[in-house]
Amino acid sequence: MRAPLTAGILARAAFSCLLVLCIFTPHARADQPMDIKKVLILFSLEGWSAPANRVIYNGAKTVFDQSPRQDIVLFGDNLDLPFVTGEAENRSLAEFFQKKYARENIHVVVPVGLAALGFVLRYRDMMFPGRPIVFCGYPVYELHRLDRASDITGVAVGVDIAGTIGLAWDLQPGLRRLAVVAGTGPLDRYLTSLTREIFQKDFQRQLEWIDLTGLHMHELLERVSSLPDSTAVLYLNIQDDSGRKVATAEAMQQVSKLANAPLYNFWDTALGYGSVGGRMTAMDAYGRQAAAIVLRVLSGEKAASIKPVVMRDSQAMFDWRELKRWKIDESALPPGSIVRFKETSFWENYRWWVVGVFLFIGLQTLLIAQLLNNLNKRKRSEEEISSLRQQLAHVSRVSTVGELGQNLAHEINQPLAAIMANAEAARQLLAGEPPDLKEASEALDDIVADNKRAQEVIRRIRNLVKNTPSVPTRVDLSRVAADAMKVVQADAAAKRVAIQLDLEPGLPPVHGDEVQLQQVALNLLANAMEAVSQNQFPPRLVRVKTGRDGEGSISLWVSDTGAGVDRQAAERLFEPFFTTKPQGLGLGLSISRTIVEAHGGSLLVASNIDKGARFCCRLPVVAA
Repeated sequence: MRAPLTAGILARAAFSCLLVLCIFTPHARADQPMDIKKVLILFSLEGWSAPANRVIYNGAKTVFDQSPRQDIVLFGDNLDLPFVTGEAENRSLAEFFQKKYARENIHVVVPVGLAALGFVLRYRDMMFPGRPIVFCGYPVYELHRLDRASDITGVAVGVDIAGTIGLAWDLQPGLRRLAVVAGTGPLDRYLTSLTREIFQKDFQRQLEWIDLTGLHMHELLERVSSLPDSTAVLYLNIQDDSGRKVATAEAMQQVSKLANAPLYNFWDTALGYGSVGGRMTAMDAYGRQAAAIVLRVLSGEKAASIKPVVMRDSQAMFDWRELKRWKIDESALPPGSIVRFKETSFWENYRWWVVGVFLFIGLQTLLIAQLLNNLNKRKRSEEEISSLRQQLAHVSRVSTVGELGQNLAHEINQPLAAIMANAEAARQLLAGEPPDLKEASEALDDIVADNKRAQEVIRRIRNLVKNTPSVPTRVDLSRVAADAMKVVQADAAAKRVAIQLDLEPGLPPVHGDEVQLQQVALNLLANAMEAVSQNQFPPRLVRVKTGRDGEGSISLWVSDTGAGVDRQAAERLFEPFFTTKPQGLGLGLSISRTIVEAHGGSLLVASNIDKGARFCCRLPVVAA
């Protein structure tokens, strides 16, 4: 009956063993012979399903990969010791591994943990005769049991059980009970015994011990789900549940999920499987330290001559998710604590992006505010300027009317004198015997006509001199030119200047202020008359013409037969305060160009081919 059982166990072990072969391709060099060494790491159970095993193996491999002196082939295997019971099965397992690695010529064996080292030492002569042993993760409290003369050394671990219980005491004010969880495997029993010894020494007076060790999983889960208040759970290890192999990480997750109290442990590889945290033992450091010792052995040192390294360093490490679950404040953690799995806030993830965006928005807001402020200032300035321009234009019109005042008075006096004469004649005709009613009626008609003539002159003057806001309308440019000619005709007669009109009928209107455009025409006419009045001999002629100027614009031309404008003066003619007149202010043409440009047009000057100068005012027509 034992043979089939042993064969089945060996077959199952052979099937479940995971062999990881990391072969560094040897690079032969001309100046150095190839030196290949083989190292075997043996785990007691679980293999690569155990996080601690993966971390230890990877830590050792990292050190071997960086070794410049040897090419190392690293094997990893699993003894699956919980499945093996009795001497016969143990020997069968030892024989299996002896045959499995007989051809590999293993140079150093690295058993991980208490059970693996015990098995290798017991069957060393059968499995790996004469091979040095570098253990990893052996309990520091058991070092005195090892026979150092048998070529053994390694890394001993000192788990900080007392420190982990102390953390639970600090983080849970009012803590009164400690529920200790462990399985039935060799390591489970060892850790239970060690924990009980530490508890009795340091915590028995403060805390009550709740024993949850050696229970079946279903019973354990039921117990942890109904723990009394003010309890902390100390999870030691579960590798064997009353003869049944258990995955440690999976067991911890089940216990943590159903427990109604926070769970603590002291292996860093178990963090993330439901533990709040504890004073953690760094498994990665054990793998790296064991690999460093292996390199010394491979370099020629005797294992027995190397003192085992005892690693007692423990770091306070916590799972952020479990801290939140049990409402444990992060500020209560010891200084220098490591908090893993922290779900960072949006601010923590994108702090500098947010700061940058807000700075950008802030700067953009300031720029926009400054721009709006500048626009408001510019708008007000354009209004401070428009008002001044309007006042200046009004002053210019008044000045022009003042220059024409004497002749305008003469033009008004003519109809007034005619009215007086017709009134005297009408009185005499009505006083006769019999009264001449027909002639008197004609005299009265003349009075009415002369009165209208005087009113028209006064209306034109009033329109020019009154200061009213600009009111854009549809303006007939030919009528503007005709009205301007009527204003200056008396002055033209006095100066013996002939004004010739050539106004095209039916021109499309322009959009603008009629009074301002009339001021432009009046300024051009006044300047033209002033220019030709200096001629000693005729002709003293001013021509005024309107007409189409291509599509979308019409023009007003005012030309004279005066002395003309030289090139140097023409370049400055539209500058403010520049004048060629002895008594001029130098504002008329400057204001005229400003008005024309404000209407979307242009005002230019050129010399006539024969004599004099020609001014052209071009304006856009109103869209259909």
